[in-house]
Amino acid sequence: MKKTVLSPAKVNLYLKVISKRPDGYHNIQSVVDIVSVYDTIHIEDIEGDGIVIGDDRGVLPQGEANTVFRAVRALREAASVRRGVRVFIEKRIPIGSGLGGPSTNAATVLKELRDHWELSLGDEELRRIGAGIGADVPLFLYGRSCVMEGTGDIISPVSLPKMWYVIVYPNVAISTKTVYEGLKIVLTNKENDIKLRGNFKNTCDIASILENDLERVGMTMCPQIGEIKTKLKEAKALGSLMSGSGSSVFGIFANEEDAWQASSIINNLGVVFVAYSL
Repeated sequence: MKKTVLSPAKVNLYLKVISKRPDGYHNIQSVVDIVSVYDTIHIEDIEGDGIVIGDDRGVLPQGEANTVFRAVRALREAASVRRGVRVFIEKRIPIGSGLGGPSTNAATVLKELRDHWELSLGDEELRRIGAGIGADVPLFLYGRSCVMEGTGDIISPVSLPKMWYVIVYPNVAISTKTVYEGLKIVLTNKENDIKLRGNFKNTCDIASILENDLERVGMTMCPQIGEIKTKLKEAKALGSLMSGSGSSVFGIFANEEDAWQASSIINNLGVVFVAYSL
């Protein structure tokens, strides 16, 4: 088999950190949209039982530190198979950007290999495997806009309008672990089910919920985040926010024309993507 598939990014429209867990992870609530920024993944069978991972920019770690490597290994262990595979990734989603690159790559490879190897693993089992790889892997296995809870392992559907985004990566990679370590959790943070499961009819409804508990920490590590937010709003964004643990910032726009116009105004602030909801 040789197969080429697309691996999409995500943005967090709302991210509330509820509590720190004894295992060091955090319980969160987040509204997530899957967007049209993609890595391209090439998967092929190889002789033997090796797991070979590579990328076109030389930015991905090898072995245990690589999410795709761990995903393939975990899938093989769960299904008791020893098949060799080579995965080559054309990276477009920046590393350390808060757009979920490593997690979407792992999820995409899990789904493709399960189908190609004809494994009798259901979606729930695949999500369990994915949750052991990274907190965002289950949402990419789900593959649609959703609400994430727990450590990211509890996924429920949410209906969002189709939106246009301008996403700016300021060429600064931020470590998710470092951001969470810098977070001072306010113990009065509570789940907001009304906000999370509201009736989102249009882009303005989404603009009204934009919130990210990690943004303040991200700004201390990458001051450009605040500048990008301001510039996006000046360029007619209805709202803007840091995605995930940063450093990317997105603005949501009323229509495609406004998004493209904004992208031409702010293209000196970093790597700029114009994207839409999938």
